[in-house]
Amino acid sequence: MHYISKNIWCKIRTDGRGKKENEEFMKIISFTMVNNESEIIESFIRYNYNFIDEMVIIDNGCTDNTMQIIFNLIKEGYKISVYDESLEAYNQYRLDNKYLTKIIAEKNPDLIIPLDADEFLTADSNPRKLLEQLDLEKIHYVNWQWFVMTKKDDINESFIPRRMQYCFEKPVWHHSDGKPVTKCIISAKYYKKMNLKLSMGHHTVFGNPNVRIEHHNDLKFAHYRAISQEQLIYKTICYTIRDIATMENNIETAQRTNQMALIESGVDMWETAREASYSGYDCNVIHAPIDLSFCKENIVIKYNELSRETVAERVMKTGREMAVRAYNVERKQKEKKFLKPIIFVLDGFKGDEYIHPNPSNHLTILTEMYNVRGLLTDNHQIKFLKVNYRLIITPDFAKFLPHEFIVVPDTLDIEQVKSQYVGTGVDLSKIISLKEYRKEIGFIGNLYALLGFVPNMLNRIYLYIQRNGIANTIIKIKSRL
Repeated sequence: MHYISKNIWCKIRTDGRGKKENEEFMKIISFTMVNNESEIIESFIRYNYNFIDEMVIIDNGCTDNTMQIIFNLIKEGYKISVYDESLEAYNQYRLDNKYLTKIIAEKNPDLIIPLDADEFLTADSNPRKLLEQLDLEKIHYVNWQWFVMTKKDDINESFIPRRMQYCFEKPVWHHSDGKPVTKCIISAKYYKKMNLKLSMGHHTVFGNPNVRIEHHNDLKFAHYRAISQEQLIYKTICYTIRDIATMENNIETAQRTNQMALIESGVDMWETAREASYSGYDCNVIHAPIDLSFCKENIVIKYNELSRETVAERVMKTGREMAVRAYNVERKQKEKKFLKPIIFVLDGFKGDEYIHPNPSNHLTILTEMYNVRGLLTDNHQIKFLKVNYRLIITPDFAKFLPHEFIVVPDTLDIEQVKSQYVGTGVDLSKIISLKEYRKEIGFIGNLYALLGFVPNMLNRIYLYIQRNGIANTIIKIKSRL
């Protein structure tokens, strides 16, 4: 594939999207913010990829298998760009507009489609053909085709559009004025030219009273708000845990808190999930599954096992995330103020009866010298242990530790380390050698680190003496030497 002038994209293949080989057509990109979507994310990507050219996915702190499924799909050949915002509190408006601007500037698309992970492009005809016909000098509004849970759902079907085939007979509406709820499709250059902003939830744009809006009834977003009682339980529990640690409340927070009270009261959870799928709407339900005949890409689900984590597993992972965030608060108070935090790669472990970390003297000295937030390993037997008063984390949790770089000590080969972490979610561009890191912080940074090293080591020895006595401290130092 290659790009030509006027942002018309050529694909050297026949793709079933209504274009012949070598024929010009639009470049269409979607973007989606995800947070624990493992039950639906594979269906979402495999289906929507039939109608768009590239996906941008923003990880807002997934702790389930969502990202592993996404990385597996990237290995299959899906063109997906992943950005990490795990340290950012959930703020859809700010993050959506940040990445909308970034996509326009860096990827130069014709159309941008903001999609939630529970939204699927659909129409009575091929959605791609309808997208190709959109006026690029307008912003486009479409409606939701709202699907609900019923007793007729095939709970053994993992591909969500096949599982859930019943929806409201008309688009959902605003309770305030009865007008249909809209979702946006963005003409990229026009959006930039008009200096627009995208509203919370992707429902409208604002910022220029002269913006031209076109409403469409043929193109829709199929919306699967709730897909199982298990999903309702784990999402409610995990989100309410996170909500405790944030300073913001909104309508969604209240909804989750209300649902949590229902879970704790012991009501019928399937019926509660069914009601949640209706979201308070009172509307006739009809059998109207989305048309899968336009799908040329593979829509067979391959990663069932990754999507079927138990509620206990999901809650455990969320608990670990919150524990790591608490560790960050305490660790930050002890760090050097004038150096940004980094992560070092752990260079050793040992043990017969049990495995425990065994960093080299070289790494121990570096940990006290620089501003080290934690240590990275791919050995899951020692994850979340501490060494040199630093937390040991595996690749899936590295995103929850603030860090400018992942530094490889001289005891390890940097190329081998990079290959070791391919496809794990670690940002390989952040992995650098110790020599490169020292160059990054410059003479002043290294001098600052060196001046702080001696008092740090003396304080560490003092603390060890307090816990273990002078004799045992001497024995420990000798063993390390």
